[in-house]
Amino acid sequence: MPVKYEELLEKPIIIFGSGRSGTTIISEIIFQHEDLAWHSNYQELFTHSTHINYLRRLFENKWWRLVKFWSFVGVSKNTRQKWGSYLGLLIFNPIEHYAFWEYITGPRIDFSRGFLLGESATAEEKKRIRSHLAKQVKYQGRKRLIMKFTGPGRMEYLSSIFPDAIFISIGREPIATVRSWLEVGFWQTKGINRLWWVGAYTPEEEAEAEKLKNDPALITAFQYKKLMETTEQESKKLGVPLLETRYEDFVKDPHALIKKIMDFAQLPPSKYIDKYIEEMVVSNRNVRSSKKTVFSDETKQRILEIVSPYTS
Repeated sequence: MPVKYEELLEKPIIIFGSGRSGTTIISEIIFQHEDLAWHSNYQELFTHSTHINYLRRLFENKWWRLVKFWSFVGVSKNTRQKWGSYLGLLIFNPIEHYAFWEYITGPRIDFSRGFLLGESATAEEKKRIRSHLAKQVKYQGRKRLIMKFTGPGRMEYLSSIFPDAIFISIGREPIATVRSWLEVGFWQTKGINRLWWVGAYTPEEEAEAEKLKNDPALITAFQYKKLMETTEQESKKLGVPLLETRYEDFVKDPHALIKKIMDFAQLPPSKYIDKYIEEMVVSNRNVRSSKKTVFSDETKQRILEIVSPYTS
């Protein structure tokens, strides 16, 4: 039996990056496009349900549009408080968590932690995933699918499910990225003293990581490098449509970078995207002062040595 609403999965957009690299602020802007369906906070709570996606129509329809503006993406204070903190928690909004993806990929695939190099979806996995996501688009009342992931690109596995997928990667200056990783709670319990993602390291690399595990900055840089390296490997192997972008370019000219992404993804102009950008206060997080994490010149040099040649 064919997947229902198959036409809604044509040219899905996949945004990815290392994490702490600008993926959230940039993807949140693109998510405002009226044609796009995405993974929501409600879908993460009700992983088995496709009908939960109908809820989006309650928050966005021809009479009103209730959108959550996240403080961490730099939206102005007045806009963030528009709906109040409690109502903001209830708004149907895009989110990146992996309980839903672990459910739809099934027990064979470690989607949240695996690099998935050389991995392709089985026929059963492909049908299950495409069926669920086609309904996600349909029930949200949209025309196309967009997904956002951090960590490994997972490009080979995802392109085996979506052969015509359009990939957009977001990178950031490595010292700022490593510093940002060290300042979030997730990393404190996951990768600050061990290799968090699995399936791509040689025994020699695992031994090197063991030597670095007592230095949070260096083992984080080591994992950053592997993410960049595997993305490059998959890109060369697959030859899929891939637009490589930089957080620094976004800070320099948000409108220009967003237009570049939209053109590449074949998205028509959107007044909602324009409005969202206009209401943002964009600051360069690369040069902000941080009382939490201050690297010595020696540590900065070691980070750059580890991530070479991915230092741009």
